[in-house]
Amino acid sequence: MDMTSTFHILYFALIMLLMTLCVQVCGTIKFRQRKELRIKTLLKDIVSLRDNTKELAMRNEWLITEMHHRVKNNLQILSSLTNAQLSFITDKIGRDALFSSKHRLYALSLVHQRLVNNATASTIEMTCCIKDLVAYLRNEFEAGSRVKFKLDLVPLSLDMSFAIPFELILNELITNSLKYAFPEDRRGNINISLSVAELDNFQLVYADDGVGLPEETAFLSGRSLGRSLIMGLAHQIRGQITVNRSEGLMITIDFKLSRTDNLL
Repeated sequence: MDMTSTFHILYFALIMLLMTLCVQVCGTIKFRQRKELRIKTLLKDIVSLRDNTKELAMRNEWLITEMHHRVKNNLQILSSLTNAQLSFITDKIGRDALFSSKHRLYALSLVHQRLVNNATASTIEMTCCIKDLVAYLRNEFEAGSRVKFKLDLVPLSLDMSFAIPFELILNELITNSLKYAFPEDRRGNINISLSVAELDNFQLVYADDGVGLPEETAFLSGRSLGRSLIMGLAHQIRGQITVNRSEGLMITIDFKLSRTDNLL
């Protein structure tokens, strides 16, 4: 084989090698381009999903806020209707029943107001609710400085299923004291204590130094609506009630909350 033939063969082999390398390089470039396109598409989908999630979260927050706002407004409408009805009722028993209903509606509205103010929260801080309720009932019964309240409260946040019965229990206890414990403008004191007995165990102590209950009256088996509500609502929060009548009236409610029920 002469030199010319050998040169042609080597030249042809070199051309084939270069073509093979070009094909491999082009394949690699196309693979990288497809990979980059997939990554860009995935990133675009992730951004779109994130934006949709934010939009859904905002819409959900708005719906929750709107729901609690409407409930609060409906409770206020019911309270206004009750006030209007009071102007046409002269019977004492009927008026007392309507007044009690109005106070219960207000206690409910306090819980929903807290949820309206902070729709993203899953719990309600009860200290502020208790203080607002005390201020409202003090004004409703025109207690003024005649009845002094002492509040000793640890921070306690409850979800709505516990916050509502808890608030209603206090409404019944305070209402009972302001109506019956201090007759003839008698002066007195009401103490409300909320403390932590041990981990997830809480104690509510409500005490007044009023005239107390008659000896023949059994609080735990009483047939009044207020006492029945207190017993039923205490059961809802898994509470145990103890009554002490040595000086005025003291009601102790021990209750236990799971981690899903409260947030300290």
